[in-house]
Amino acid sequence: MWKKFAALAFFANGFCLLVGKVLAESGLGNFILLYLLIFYSIGFLYSFLLCLKNRIIPIKKAVLVGAGAGISSFSGSLFLLLALKRIAGPIVFPIAIGGNLATVSLLATLIFKERLGTKGILGIISGIAGIILLSI
Repeated sequence: MWKKFAALAFFANGFCLLVGKVLAESGLGNFILLYLLIFYSIGFLYSFLLCLKNRIIPIKKAVLVGAGAGISSFSGSLFLLLALKRIAGPIVFPIAIGGNLATVSLLATLIFKERLGTKGILGIISGIAGIILLSI
């Protein structure tokens, strides 16, 4: 079942940002918050109905982690789309993706005590540089 959720999250996240960018560029940027509320509500309802169908009762910790992930994702999408209203996409997307890469790496070292070696640090820098070069 987790493969279905992973695939759905992969496609839904890209679709969400694509439609949000279209809204921002078409002058409908005032509807971004409403769009995100509808989009994330549909995702929540789908997950909720899938749990009901399969008779899955999530534990409290899973609900809290899911809610935290949903709120973080919603906030990130909102801020990204608000940035697209003011700044061009080729500038916003590399900064957002590179920022995500750096943030995840930093949190992995702080929270999970993962060690970043020289190759890991060079890999992160290369990834961010690649994203920037592809957007030029």
